[in-house]
Amino acid sequence: MGLNTDLTEAQKRALKENADDVEQFQRQLDELHKKARSRLESVGLVTGGLDTINCLVCIACEGWETGDDGKCANCPHTFFSHNII
Repeated sequence: MGLNTDLTEAQKRALKENADDVEQFQRQLDELHKKARSRLESVGLVTGGLDTINCLVCIACEGWETGDDGKCANCPHTFFSHNII
């Protein structure tokens, strides 16, 4: 299927349903991020400045090394555990 191929109604519907699912997941992820950050702020681990803990599940990383997406290169947590916004 080329880029200029007309989509069938079924294909359009499938793409719309996928987009709707991704949008719903993004809202849930945003809410989870907000709650996690709020918890860390309430106990003084995040101050809102640029120097904040990047992993939402780590307390601190003694061996911090800058890695992909601004997370610690040594962090064992999965991609979705981190502040990815």
